[in-house]
Amino acid sequence: MVSQLSLAPDTGSRPIFRVLLADDSRESQALIRLYLQGLPCQVDVVGNGEEAVAMFQTRQFDLVLLDQQMPVMDGFTAARLMRAWESSHQHAPVPILALTADAFIEAKEQGQAAGCTECLAKPIAKAQLLEALQKFGGISSQERAPTQNNSPAGIAALIDEEIARRRPLFLDNRRQDLGRMQDAIERGDFEFIRIMGHRIKGLAGSYGLPDIGLAGAQLEQAARDQDLAAMRRTIDQLAARLAQASQAV
Repeated sequence: MVSQLSLAPDTGSRPIFRVLLADDSRESQALIRLYLQGLPCQVDVVGNGEEAVAMFQTRQFDLVLLDQQMPVMDGFTAARLMRAWESSHQHAPVPILALTADAFIEAKEQGQAAGCTECLAKPIAKAQLLEALQKFGGISSQERAPTQNNSPAGIAALIDEEIARRRPLFLDNRRQDLGRMQDAIERGDFEFIRIMGHRIKGLAGSYGLPDIGLAGAQLEQAARDQDLAAMRRTIDQLAARLAQASQAV
């Protein structure tokens, strides 16, 4: 599914900065959109690497954000195909930033081999993403649309408020994940649990919930090891941490 978001429809003479975002998690998509809100950007969003490559070949972009792990085609494979297409068509290379929740050093090496310009570690922080935009796109938080408080501190506060507002929904989604993962254990679908753990690991820190992110990492590893006892134990721990976080919201 492809979606498009114009984050700054009224930019005057400032050219629109076009971003291609490929990520299979709608929550991760929404978080990145939030970080870019008000900047002179237009973001085209797809859910896997295959869709990203197809769009990259038909539209002009100033920056590409690729999640490392996606269904159908992963981010590093997509990056290789994008670089091959640029080379065959004699196009200047577009900055490609890989988003990874895996071991950073290893992922960075793999990303560089695939042609990625840089890797950003998940959970993605707003400062981290804006710094990358300034480095590779020449735009910064100073170029946001006018708000009541357009200072960097004011913008950061607004983003923090919005993340806090979205935190209950994040927790509710994770509670729904608990039931899905219990069902996955019963049918022996360890890959489903690995994917869910990976997503939780990559998102929770952005919502200020590192303990939940740690549980996600433990679930991912337990699923890789096909360790049923560890999966059940970690799901119980995750349930307790979700309940505790919900009381604190």
